[in-house]
Amino acid sequence: MLKVYQRRYLCGLAGSSFFACLLLSSASLNAAQLQPHKAVYDMRLSSAQNGVDIADINGRMVYELSGSVCDGFSVDLRFVVLSFDQVGGRTVTDLRSSYFEAPDNSRLSFTYKTFIDDLLTEQAQGTADHQASKVDVDLVGPDEKKMSFDGPIMFPLQHLHSVIDGAASGHQFMVSLLYDGSVTGEQLFEASTVVGKKLADPLDPRTDRVSLPDVLGTMDAWPISIAYFNLSDQAKGEQVPDYQLRSVLHENGVTRSMNLNYGAFELEGALVELELKPVALEGRCERPSANGQAGSVSGEVQLSAPER
Repeated sequence: MLKVYQRRYLCGLAGSSFFACLLLSSASLNAAQLQPHKAVYDMRLSSAQNGVDIADINGRMVYELSGSVCDGFSVDLRFVVLSFDQVGGRTVTDLRSSYFEAPDNSRLSFTYKTFIDDLLTEQAQGTADHQASKVDVDLVGPDEKKMSFDGPIMFPLQHLHSVIDGAASGHQFMVSLLYDGSVTGEQLFEASTVVGKKLADPLDPRTDRVSLPDVLGTMDAWPISIAYFNLSDQAKGEQVPDYQLRSVLHENGVTRSMNLNYGAFELEGALVELELKPVALEGRCERPSANGQAGSVSGEVQLSAPER
């Protein structure tokens, strides 16, 4: 039973995670500027429903964002948890993921692997490309497969941009279609986001156990709640989210004070290490245009799928 829960709650976390994870359908073009950073979170079990065969969970998540508006952004995530059942049995689940989003949001390249007790139990590798009104997915591992999803679909960091821009514009509720390549790469998610009132004190520590950089005190921050629904699930009746994320989100993309609710149990995440890296771009960057001449790309990021 414990391994069933492990597989369910970790499979979709790495990409849509708040980053994915974190990540969200605003048309605003405020274009939040993400700051490369490395964040480490200690995770622990905060509550479990009666009858759930989980006595305790603890672990650590490491999330690293690198890149720039001109070159695109990469995310590397490692999430290792140790779980105990009611009779003392233990399970180690190790989720490893990495993905890259092109600077114009046109392509997502991704790799996901999940190990349970050192056994590879799930993996996905491939690319996803935005077309005018759909996303084409090309899976290359472990099996080759092509598929398409229709609609105004976002990739994880594109989604994160839209949540930040929406919050800055006063949007309190947003619904987005999200593809992140997680689980087996065949899942499409709906992310329903609720944004709370902007924090009067952006450095309110809450569950964090680290001295937060002063620069975060000059940046807006909001409490957010995101429910992730697996649209590939064919279950009938009222749909419930696969999981729900509650956190504090800063305008530069840093996430902290994390709570993950999987229905049967909840995990609490405390930020224990944060390294802010320099922002590589301020202003504009030069790129070759279609006719071979140098052209400029603004530091703003398109929030909708590019027309082709």
